[in-house]
Amino acid sequence: MSDKRCSAALKMEIQSQVEFYDEMDGNIVFNKTVMIIRGKDNEFYWATTKLKLTKTSTLDLEKLDKIAINLDTVRPLYSARLLRAPTPVPQDSYIKEPSLIDYKENLTEESIITKLILHEIEALELLRKHPHPNIVEYRGCVVTDGRISGLCLAKYKMTLYERMEAGTPFDKHLFLEGVDRGIRHLHSLGIVHNDINPSNIMFDEMDRPVIIDFDCWQQNGQELGIKMGTTDWLIEGVEFALFENDIFSLSKIKNFLFASSSRKPLTKSTSAAANASKVPTPATAKIGGPQDALDSIGTTECGNLTDAKLEAAQKEVRGVRTPADGEIPPL
Repeated sequence: MSDKRCSAALKMEIQSQVEFYDEMDGNIVFNKTVMIIRGKDNEFYWATTKLKLTKTSTLDLEKLDKIAINLDTVRPLYSARLLRAPTPVPQDSYIKEPSLIDYKENLTEESIITKLILHEIEALELLRKHPHPNIVEYRGCVVTDGRISGLCLAKYKMTLYERMEAGTPFDKHLFLEGVDRGIRHLHSLGIVHNDINPSNIMFDEMDRPVIIDFDCWQQNGQELGIKMGTTDWLIEGVEFALFENDIFSLSKIKNFLFASSSRKPLTKSTSAAANASKVPTPATAKIGGPQDALDSIGTTECGNLTDAKLEAAQKEVRGVRTPADGEIPPL
């Protein structure tokens, strides 16, 4: 989110911010706010505060301990083999820029952010050649001074999370069927999304679901990468990209849609380092076909998924750890 809380005299502004929380004794407790600050000469800084900022908060940005961000370390070099976004970009576009929030934590590995960008482009280039109405439309790289400064995507109305919060009615059964079709398409290409959650599914102008955000993707059977999905929306302990991951997430989307009175906020996608101690899933596990697994769920009545059908779908993926009875936590 963009926020301008400093005075004009300071000529600095908070360009984006993220609140971080810890779990203590079963309670979610605020920890800190991490900010990306834009300077007067369009330079960027990373900073943190123990304050929980609101629209009325005042903060002297000049006095904060700030880390200058070298944009060359977060913007990969452009290659002519990649699709370049038109100039100017279409008005109905959204430019996804590199996330700078984790910059400080990655000072010793400054290429992590660029790796995530290039990794997402790899999936988007493949999906561009195999388009689908339930998958985000990719329009190419935005290039600045020879480096990739953003990804040009079609702009959509709002996320599923935002729509549910707003309480605006829609056909949930039809919506779930669309998510199912999008996942089937990804799996037909060997792609596992690994981060299907209500913030990564948007509505287009026709109220169809559109799956976005491919920085956690991997080919089926590969080890999970730098980002490993969102807590509670990916099978706990899994360390490999499996079709089952997305099927599990689909079951959680179903719960979110039809038993949403106990919704809780989403947490950010976790890194590989944060999950290093979790139990691995064997790389040699035999993977069932994506169509076989998803067929166990069904499409024409996808909104009426039963727990038995979901359990059957999960068990279609042979040799892979499946959640025990009751393990899928209520939202």
